[in-house]
Amino acid sequence: MLSALRVENFGIIQQAEITLAPGFTAVTGESGSGKSLLLTAVPAVLGLAGNADQVGPFAASFRLRAAFSVSSSHPLWAGLHQWGVEDDDVLIVQRDMTREGRSIYRVQGQIVPRQAVRELAPELIDYSGQHHALRLFEPSALLVWLDHYGQLDSLRDRVDSAYQVWRAEKAAWQEMMRGARDEETMAAKSQEFADLAALGLEIGEEEHLSRELVRLHSRQQLLEGYQTLSQIVDGVDGVSLVSQLDRTRRQVEGLKRLDSAAGLLEGLIGQAQDVVDEFRLALSEWASSLEQGPDRLEEMEARASDLARVKRRYGMTVAEVIQYAESLHKEIQGWENLEWDLHVAERRAHDAEQAYRTVAQDLSGRRREAAEEVGQRLNGLIREMEMPHARVQFVLDTAEPSAAGTDRAGLLFASSAKQELRVASKVASGGELARIALAMAVLSGGKGDVTLIFDELDAGLGGESAARVGALLRELGRSRQVVAISHQPSVATQAADQWLVVRMAEDSMVRSVVKRVRGAEREREIARMLSGHADLVALEHARHLLSEGEEGD
Repeated sequence: MLSALRVENFGIIQQAEITLAPGFTAVTGESGSGKSLLLTAVPAVLGLAGNADQVGPFAASFRLRAAFSVSSSHPLWAGLHQWGVEDDDVLIVQRDMTREGRSIYRVQGQIVPRQAVRELAPELIDYSGQHHALRLFEPSALLVWLDHYGQLDSLRDRVDSAYQVWRAEKAAWQEMMRGARDEETMAAKSQEFADLAALGLEIGEEEHLSRELVRLHSRQQLLEGYQTLSQIVDGVDGVSLVSQLDRTRRQVEGLKRLDSAAGLLEGLIGQAQDVVDEFRLALSEWASSLEQGPDRLEEMEARASDLARVKRRYGMTVAEVIQYAESLHKEIQGWENLEWDLHVAERRAHDAEQAYRTVAQDLSGRRREAAEEVGQRLNGLIREMEMPHARVQFVLDTAEPSAAGTDRAGLLFASSAKQELRVASKVASGGELARIALAMAVLSGGKGDVTLIFDELDAGLGGESAARVGALLRELGRSRQVVAISHQPSVATQAADQWLVVRMAEDSMVRSVVKRVRGAEREREIARMLSGHADLVALEHARHLLSEGEEGD
């Protein structure tokens, strides 16, 4: 709901500030006073209207500021989080525009791009005027309106869900097809994997092979070392480590007979002989591994050459080549199952499409029934507003599948029976569009928290037609916030609140003054609307109309 509007240097409005309550508010004043300019400030602050030509003569730029009462849980806040705007119960939008055409938009004081505030507009206002209907007559908005009127919102949600499922399944299938490899490519990959598998590469093999080659190349030196150690242990010409230890043991035994304390030495000699025996056994086993001949060396060198070649080919380490081979294996396995997987994915996409088209067809049929019914009701209402021969017709054309279904909505209009029905937003006048919008709002097709703004709604009306428009606005104001420019006293007196726009000339400068009128001031304004001046007869008539409006409440 629009709770406040402040306008500075906008056209001939030097400064104006209005506060708005729920219900129907009328804006009145003489022609050329700036009434339409005042209400144009609302779509202008949201980036839907307003240009540099509307910068007034009182400053170098205009400033528009609107405050909307919005629940902190409203979805519109989510789109503002990216600009650093936090949730609140009041949404404040401001626009400053210079004579050079540069605009700055702010939400809650944070600078935001124009698109950010434009996206807020459908959640905040519906504006219908002499020059434009901002949202209601767009095909997508008409479709939403029709679904709401026909109580088809839940069915529309089912269509949306089915569409999202179809789109996801179709995307998965298409992605799978893009990732599929041709048979020749996969045959080459299979051969490459077979070649790598034949190599039998192992993690750590390269380090082990390097050590083995060093050992094999050093075989002669190792054998010579073995012979030296063997001579030390087993001895040459009867002198050996074993014989020396045996001699030492006998000597210790002799000492033990003389001194029992020497028994400790005997134990140590025994341990030394055991260690030497173990050493001799290990030396023999190690020496046996040196018996491998030249064939083993050639085998190891050939293996080293294979590893070097595969490393050069792939520019990887052996471990990385092993990982690459594993990835090849997985890819080949996936390709072998690809034909079946593609078949399954295609079937899932087809089934999802059929499910979507079934529910979309159901929605389309229900929409056509609602369009037929609402067309008759709209015709009845607009003919009560001094459009006795006018015709409106909801039409539904086939559109590309979307989350909203397979329909494109349109509203056709003809001002008389002799004229051909054509797109309403192109052939109807601003006043006619405003009355159609009022009729649609009365039929409860819009969002209850959106402010309805009507410019020149009752232009050219009189008598019973004006009274009927006033009654409709008053009734609509019971559940909606409605702001309308009015020239008809029988309309203005139905409003719960009234604002007057007066054109004044001071020191060769023309400006508009905006003020709320109540009590006697409102009686005088209604009298002026009745007869052009507030004489006693007009004042009495004005009081009578206002009292009827109060009785209607």
